[in-house]
Amino acid sequence: MEDSKKKPVMIGVIVVCLGVAALVTYMRSGDDSGIGGISANEMRWVKCNNPACKAEYEMGTRKYYEDLTANMNPNPMATSATALTCKECNKRSLYGAIKCANPDCGIVFIEGISGPDDHPDRCPDCGKSETQESRKRRLSGG
Repeated sequence: MEDSKKKPVMIGVIVVCLGVAALVTYMRSGDDSGIGGISANEMRWVKCNNPACKAEYEMGTRKYYEDLTANMNPNPMATSATALTCKECNKRSLYGAIKCANPDCGIVFIEGISGPDDHPDRCPDCGKSETQESRKRRLSGG
């Protein structure tokens, strides 16, 4: 192909790519993405890390992430989750938690306490990890 014909074709390709990128950006910026897309009825476990309190309860997932986002604004470079204020002791010592999937255990523990090289849902009491179990099932074809 001649150079004089290549230039309009390349410009056309670039314009189409920019149009697709703009469309993808527009589609992903709707209200159903991010925190706004979380159902008002969705709940998550939280646990207080204050040794004098140790409260554990469920709170709205949307509220949890809104509060977490608000706490991160003063320090957007934070490398770990910031603590929220516990409704029981009123201290900034509340973290996201998980309820153990093992029906014989069922304890509530702070998410990710098992360590950086393990599944964040590994129960410190009984050792069960639902993430590990689901991966085993998927790999075995079940």
